[in-house]
Amino acid sequence: MNKIILFFPILEEREEHLLPLSLILVAAPLIKKGYSIKIIDQRTEKNWQGILLKELKGKPLIVGFSVLTGQQILNALAASRLVKENSQAMVVWGGVHPSLLPQETLKNQYIDSVVIGEGEETFLELVECLYQKKSYQSVASLAYKKNGRIFVNPRRQFINLDSQPAVPYHLVNLEKYISWESFATGRPGRDIAFYTSRGCPHRCAFCYNQEFNQRRWRAQSAERVVEEIKRLIKEYQITSLNIQDDEFFVSLDRVKKICQLLEKEKIKIDFFSSCRIDYITRMDDDFLGLIANNGFKTLAVGVESGSPKILEMIHKDITREQVLIAAAKLKKFNIGGKYYFMAGFPQESKADLFQTTDLMRDIKEIDPLARIPAWRIFTPYPGIDLYDISVKEGWRPPTDLEEWAHYDFESAKMPWLDYTKETIIKNVVYLIKFLGLKNKKLSWLHRFFGVWVDLRWRCHRFNFVPEKYLIEPLIKIKKKLI
Repeated sequence: MNKIILFFPILEEREEHLLPLSLILVAAPLIKKGYSIKIIDQRTEKNWQGILLKELKGKPLIVGFSVLTGQQILNALAASRLVKENSQAMVVWGGVHPSLLPQETLKNQYIDSVVIGEGEETFLELVECLYQKKSYQSVASLAYKKNGRIFVNPRRQFINLDSQPAVPYHLVNLEKYISWESFATGRPGRDIAFYTSRGCPHRCAFCYNQEFNQRRWRAQSAERVVEEIKRLIKEYQITSLNIQDDEFFVSLDRVKKICQLLEKEKIKIDFFSSCRIDYITRMDDDFLGLIANNGFKTLAVGVESGSPKILEMIHKDITREQVLIAAAKLKKFNIGGKYYFMAGFPQESKADLFQTTDLMRDIKEIDPLARIPAWRIFTPYPGIDLYDISVKEGWRPPTDLEEWAHYDFESAKMPWLDYTKETIIKNVVYLIKFLGLKNKKLSWLHRFFGVWVDLRWRCHRFNFVPEKYLIEPLIKIKKKLI
C-alpha cells in the first residue's frame, strides 16, 4: 500500500519528449520517505493502458497527474477514468491548469483532489495522511471533495529549492528524453531539458506566472546548479542543456557565479536558455564575453510585439529600441538569438501587426542569422491579466474540463480577429521562414524566394500568398531529388 503512480499525459500528437521533471521532482521526497514510485509517460509508452492496469493491481494509494490546459486534459481524463473504474486509488491532479481552476477541475467525477502550485511538500503530506489514515483537511495548497462539497485549503509558502533531494533521474529511462542534437547549436550532441529556478518577477499580461508563481522567483544556488551539471555529464554523458526555467537570468550575479564555477571546474557544455530583452541590454561586454565563453550558444527572447501600444497593454516593459540593442549585442559575441513574437491580442490593429513585422525585419537586418519562429497566436488562459480584458471584448471562456481540453488557438475563435487580420497572421506564419534568406550556403531557390519575401515584407503584402502553391512544390521536389 505504499505504492504511488505518477502519470504524464500526452500534450499533443507532435511534440518533443521533454523530460517529465514535474513528476520526477514530486517523486524525490517520496522516495526519501521509502515510498515506491512508478512513473508512466503516455508519450513514450504505446501500451500505457496495459501498464497502468498492471500497476493498479498493486493497490496504489494515489495516482497523480501533471496537467496543462488543452489536449493534455483529455488524455489525463481518459487515464483518470481508467484508474477510478479499476481501483480504489485517489486521483490527484496537479500542474498549471488544475492549480488555476481547482474548483472547476474538481467538479469532474474522476478527480478526487488537486495539488495547487508546487507539488513536492503538498503531495508528500497528502500521501502521508492517506497512508496513516489521517484527515488531510490541514494540508496546505490542497483542494478536495468531501460529502459532495469542494474545499480549498490555504496556500503554503514556496519551497527552498536547495533543500530538496537530488533529482531521481533513475525513475525514467533517461535515454528516451535525450536528444541527439544540441538545442543550443543544432549540432550533434546529447541534449536534455534542465531546470535551475522557478517563477518570474515580471508582469507580462499573457503569462500564467502572475497567478501560479505569484511573481516570485526562486532559484537553486550556483553551487547546486554546477554540481547537477557535473552529475549529468558524468552519469549520462550530457553535452548540451536546454534550460527550461521561466526566467534563468533574473540574477545576473548568480549567472556570473555559475560561469565562474564552470571555468574553475573546466566544464565544457552548451546551453540554450530564455532571457529577457532588458536583461541583455544591461549586460556589459565582460558579462556577455563570460557567458559566451562558458557555453551559452543561444538565447531565446520574448519580444511579442513591435507596437508600443501593444507592448504597454501586455505589460512587457521593454521598448523597440531595446530589442535592436539586444540583437546587436548578441551578434557581437556570436550568441545566437531566437526571437519570439505573438499576434492576435485584443485591441490589436493592422497597423500594430505591421509594426511587429517591421521589427522582425529590422532584427534580420542587424543579424541575418537571427532565428524568428512563426509568431504564436494569443489565446486567453486562466490566471492571466488579459483574461478579463478578453471577456470584456466578447470572448467566452470554456466552463468545464472537457471544453478546456478542446481549447487552443485553432479552435478558440476570438471576436476581435476579423478575416483580414487572421489572413495576415496566417500568411506571416508561412512567410517568416523565408525572411532574410541571404545565406550563400542555401540553394538558389531559397535565396531567390527570400529576396521576393523581403520585398513583400517591406510593402506589407501579406493578404494573399500564391507563392506557397508555386514555390513549395519546387522545394519538395528538390528535397526528393537530393
